[in-house]
Amino acid sequence: MKNSISNFKKQNERRESRTRSMMGNSELPKYAGDWGDEVPKQKSAAELSDWAYFWKRWDHTIIFWGGLFLLFCLWLGLWRYCGSLVGMEHFFRNGLSRDGDFAVKKVPRGEFGGQKLVLKNDGIEYVFRWCPRGNFRMGSPESEKGRKDEETPHRVTFSSGFWILETEITEEMWDSVMRGENLSEKKSKLPVWDVSWSDADAFCEKLGRMLEFRVKLPTEAQWEYACRAENSRPFCGGEPDRVAWHAGNSGGKVHPVKKKRGNLWFIYDMHGNAAEWCRDRYEVDYYVNSPEKDPLGPRRGRTRVVRGGSFMAEIPECRAAARESQLRVRKAGFRIVLEFVPKKKKKE
Repeated sequence: MKNSISNFKKQNERRESRTRSMMGNSELPKYAGDWGDEVPKQKSAAELSDWAYFWKRWDHTIIFWGGLFLLFCLWLGLWRYCGSLVGMEHFFRNGLSRDGDFAVKKVPRGEFGGQKLVLKNDGIEYVFRWCPRGNFRMGSPESEKGRKDEETPHRVTFSSGFWILETEITEEMWDSVMRGENLSEKKSKLPVWDVSWSDADAFCEKLGRMLEFRVKLPTEAQWEYACRAENSRPFCGGEPDRVAWHAGNSGGKVHPVKKKRGNLWFIYDMHGNAAEWCRDRYEVDYYVNSPEKDPLGPRRGRTRVVRGGSFMAEIPECRAAARESQLRVRKAGFRIVLEFVPKKKKKE
């Protein structure tokens, strides 16, 4: 560095000498001063280390690296977005919504009754069947054998369809979600049949977080609509012995799922085997005041609705319209539905 400064001084002296020969002494201070000002500037720059000089230009550095960071963020965002379009998430192209404090995928819509949707969690398949929007006659006619007065026939309309699990929740599914145990090697296909309503609801909440879907227990209306599958008979899919495990043929024990015939929408074990929890609160005369469109059950009530009968129930208790309260059935099984996330109304 000292050599460079010395060389610079010699060059400056030669310039001064040439200047003296070309002009008078009166003009020399002006030009000499100009050249002389350059010396400390060059010396200062030369004596600064590379890092110190770079640091002096911190404003340009921040702008440069800040711009690169913003470009990286933009690229990353576009990559993730485009990646989701070409990946599996394209099937769920409606995007994500918020449910509580976790994101949920919007449910894809089916095209026809019984259409199949398979989701996987922890290596276990959850097979759902599509129940299209429509209406049906809920309850039972007075001529139906074994009916109760609370089964008043009434019209129910669904504004949108829903996906329902084709079987009851099995022990394999239950242990995988609630206990963190994967029983896929044991192939435990027996339905859970001795859980409380609160435990069933907790399962839905936990599985919903895992699948990133809104998972719920079916409403009583959804349950019967899925059970009937465009059929008005007491047992949908055939005679009781062909579609249900009941007290007369079960041998007093629960049986693996899908061993009996399913209904028109390929939904199994809606009659017998394990009784099933519904989301609704139970009220004896609810059918009289039930709204026609998308009923959710009474707002108040101490107990919950149980549907489908069980392997310990008599045949009339396994009918499509038969309903029980939590007072009689303390423990039961259940199946789940995937629901649509309602669109938020735009503020005017």
